[in-house]
Amino acid sequence: MKSVNYKYINILLLLAIAYLLFLMRKLWLNGLIKILNILFPFIVSFVIAYVLYPFLKFLMKKKIPKWLSIIIIIICLLLIIGLTSYFVFPIFVNQLVNLFSNLTKFTAEIAQNYGIDTNLINGYINKYSSKLLEYLEIALGNGTIINLLNTSVSYITNTIIIAIVSVYFLNDMDFIRKRIKTYLLKLNQKKYELIKTIDNEIYAYLKGLGIFMIIQFFEYTILFLLIGHPNFLLIGVLACITTIIPYFGGIFTNILALLIASVISKRLFILTLIITLVFPNIDGYVISPKIYGKTNELPAVLTVFVVFAGGALFGFTGIVIAVPLTIILMAIIKAYKPELQKNFKKIKNKNKI
Repeated sequence: MKSVNYKYINILLLLAIAYLLFLMRKLWLNGLIKILNILFPFIVSFVIAYVLYPFLKFLMKKKIPKWLSIIIIIICLLLIIGLTSYFVFPIFVNQLVNLFSNLTKFTAEIAQNYGIDTNLINGYINKYSSKLLEYLEIALGNGTIINLLNTSVSYITNTIIIAIVSVYFLNDMDFIRKRIKTYLLKLNQKKYELIKTIDNEIYAYLKGLGIFMIIQFFEYTILFLLIGHPNFLLIGVLACITTIIPYFGGIFTNILALLIASVISKRLFILTLIITLVFPNIDGYVISPKIYGKTNELPAVLTVFVVFAGGALFGFTGIVIAVPLTIILMAIIKAYKPELQKNFKKIKNKNKI
């Protein structure tokens, strides 16, 4: 009888704590957001160092000293960023301007052919296009000094912090990993095995995602360039970036490509339609399985659900982190599944008695 009473008391306490947290949600959410804003550059820095660590290990295996390996990685990254900014970015900006122009033409045709009022849509297009182009002008050095200072001081500060801290994390990654390994082994062998599994799963996911993003960029940029699509580079970049969002990202990119093609010519629309119907299936059933292999095999329905839930709860950030968090959660469930089954059987047997 006492054990039953204690159980009820525990449940009531948990409900009371949950209710108090709900009442005070504004207070702790604001505090949590402020803490996350402070920690954001350091979290991003650690993620960058974590992603670059395998490259560092590869160079060090080639008998290259650690300090020189880090310098090589930094130089390679700076070259990639510099070449992209010089050659790709100007074309990207021009195609973005062209995109907004074509979207305006598309809405005008809809209004003319079907008598639909598209003023609201045009208003949104003009609003967001003007804001985006203003930022791009500043990025290209065409903005005023005041606008440049107002919009980019925080951005530049965070970028510098991220760049410096990433190097420190990368340099100390061996030490960090050893300390975590030592602590977990002292704590519990099973916990160490779990963290090791999560580490392998996340690394496999990030590696596969990175390779797949590069393939998507070149695949769709070349395909749309060959058929004469005016926004071939923009679509290639979007195909690359939206790979982070399973299923929905590709659909958005394809719809955008079709909308632009529809206001240019029937021939371009048909060719674009063929690409958007054929190549996503090749990506999904041929390229993706070869890249990811048997790692991180999440059911399609579960993937769609977690992406939708992540977006509903935390916006774009939630969409991006939904799949990695689900991979971690699935690894934890898999590790503790035997124990959970044993406990469930014990409870079942007690109830029978």
